[in-house]
Amino acid sequence: MYLVNIFTAPDIKKQLPAEAHQFDQVDKFFKLTMSKIVKVPYVIKFYKANPPILDQLKNNNDILDSIQKKLEDYLENKRASFPRFYFLSNDELLEILAHSQELDIVQLHLKTCFDNLVRLEIVQDIDIVAMYSNEGEKIQFSKPQKARG
Repeated sequence: MYLVNIFTAPDIKKQLPAEAHQFDQVDKFFKLTMSKIVKVPYVIKFYKANPPILDQLKNNNDILDSIQKKLEDYLENKRASFPRFYFLSNDELLEILAHSQELDIVQLHLKTCFDNLVRLEIVQDIDIVAMYSNEGEKIQFSKPQKARG
């Protein structure tokens, strides 16, 4: 369930296409299996009708473990390229990466990355003209900074 929210984000799918494809396959298998189990809610009866199910479940579990490992490597790579990301939890960092084009969502995590920086004033969705402290203090930039990357 944790991975469902991650791999539904288009930016993450683009960054980890092989893992997103693997996850989609496992997710389809799980949903199909659950729809079958609803029809035959008795474990032994279901297993006798579907003997390879145990091996398939173990295989899918291994695939999910592999996906989780690749995701952790991806997050570590992002943290290495911008050390302030070490202040964020995996969930917070994933939210930023999944919504990197939505500056309002990214701003929610500024105070975790930077001491006492809580908001940026953004004009025309790209120009950062000021920053605000937790106390409401505004620092105007001498020239606008572009939000990019």
